[in-house]
Amino acid sequence: MNTGLIIRACLLGLVVLALKGAWHFVQQADDGVKLIFFILVGAGGGFWAIKVFIPWVGDALGTFFYSSGEEIQVDESMRAVAKVAQGDYEGAIEEYEKLTRTRPEDPHPVAEIAKIHCDRFHDPLTAIQVLQRHLESREWPVDDAAFLMFRLAEIHSEKRQDYDAARAVLEEVVANFPNTRHSANAHHRLNEVDQAKFKQVTEQRLKANREIG
Repeated sequence: MNTGLIIRACLLGLVVLALKGAWHFVQQADDGVKLIFFILVGAGGGFWAIKVFIPWVGDALGTFFYSSGEEIQVDESMRAVAKVAQGDYEGAIEEYEKLTRTRPEDPHPVAEIAKIHCDRFHDPLTAIQVLQRHLESREWPVDDAAFLMFRLAEIHSEKRQDYDAARAVLEEVVANFPNTRHSANAHHRLNEVDQAKFKQVTEQRLKANREIG
């Protein structure tokens, strides 16, 4: 049984016994004392209901409908998120690396390691190496392989402006997963990469012309 429930039950029992003893005394008193007794009991009962009983019922119903009531187990992913929030990025990477060993089929820890290198350490090259190493380490299911490859293409294009490398990854997605939503998504992103590269080339030419002029 829940310890809190036992404590509440004991307190309720003591209150009932105290009221019972007080009632025997009040029965011998006059009507004015009885009225004061009932007022005090009513006020005390209302206070107890608001502060103790109603919150307890809410907690009990919440536990019954929304959780098992069991203690939540903290795993490496929760610890990694906590370390990121604390600014301990090296510690977060260590926790995610544990997950890559205990759950090698899960691509998300790999993506999170790459994200920390890219966004927190401003080291997109290491992020790229992490993604490539894990992509080559095993035979990934289609959805997971595409997920990691899109992250790789995103870092090439958005963080390094290496649009040729991004295009090569996206073309690999099209070739490896034809007639899938991943292929269609890769075609869409290829158009975005081509537009970004065209903009980059145009800006470089304008800058060169201004320097010449």
